[in-house]
Amino acid sequence: MDILFLGGTSIDLIQDKNKERNSLGFTASTGGSITNSAVISARLGLKTAMISRVGKDPLGDFAKRFLKSCRVNTSGMIQDPNIRTPIAVASIDKKGNSKYTFYKNTSKDSIVCFRNASKKLLRSAKILHFGSSFSYQKDTYPEALKYVKFLKKRGAFISFDPNFRPYNIKDKRASKNRVLELLKWIDLAKLSEVDLEFLMSSPSATADKLQRGSKAIYQKALKTLKKQSKCEIILTLGSKGSMYLDSAGKIITAPAFKVKIADTIGAGDAFTAGLLYKIAKIGERQVFKNIKPILTFASALSAIICTKSGANKGLKDIKQANSFPAKHHSE
Repeated sequence: MDILFLGGTSIDLIQDKNKERNSLGFTASTGGSITNSAVISARLGLKTAMISRVGKDPLGDFAKRFLKSCRVNTSGMIQDPNIRTPIAVASIDKKGNSKYTFYKNTSKDSIVCFRNASKKLLRSAKILHFGSSFSYQKDTYPEALKYVKFLKKRGAFISFDPNFRPYNIKDKRASKNRVLELLKWIDLAKLSEVDLEFLMSSPSATADKLQRGSKAIYQKALKTLKKQSKCEIILTLGSKGSMYLDSAGKIITAPAFKVKIADTIGAGDAFTAGLLYKIAKIGERQVFKNIKPILTFASALSAIICTKSGANKGLKDIKQANSFPAKHHSE
């Protein structure tokens, strides 16, 4: 198994922007940040598996069928008759950015406890990728840490995307501290501007200050966080591209690609999948030794995903991903 993905699987209901003003229409697709990365990684040709918990209902059946069709190993997924498959309703603004309203179970009912996880998958995984609310909620954080410690002990590469949504987090201070503790155990953190601001500022702060920040502000924040965590950190900046702070304290950047955006759902998840693909194929040492082309590849995947509505419709296979940069201009 190249990559084991651990997190939530949901159904995304994406609001149809072309409907008449007084009508409401949605397109349904399988979603969840970690699940999105699993699907993209599988389409790139990696052997992937998903550990998540959904309902034993039509939506859960739909999600599992879709993942199987993408060649994601679903033996680690649990369909529980006592819960309902989570739903995320996405409203899209004029720039293609999304804001979610979630309909989900309690945090305890949303995860696969470590003791119930497929030990076969755990023992065969070379890379673990996990994140989102599973990683920082009070009831689920201890389980996330169990997975991380077990796989870390076995020598697996640990990748993490907190994917904070501050407007949905009640105890911001505690959530921030749990993630800061997790960062001490992982090898790679893929952060957005919102994630970085949430971790580096007061819990009540918004992301506005950091999003208007200069390269120097990002560099200072990344240096501080890297000193605390010791892990590799890659920061995504949306249309402004991405950046990485190397071992010498130098910032390495890669631009985003110019495309006509349908929406940005799954763009960050596709970027993560690009990073994981390269780590699986050439190893972490080579990736971080020459990170610039890796960031460019990951940015290409993000752009491809943005060209179609939803988190996975834009990407066909690795050939498309490899040929994209030569055919498109970056910002």
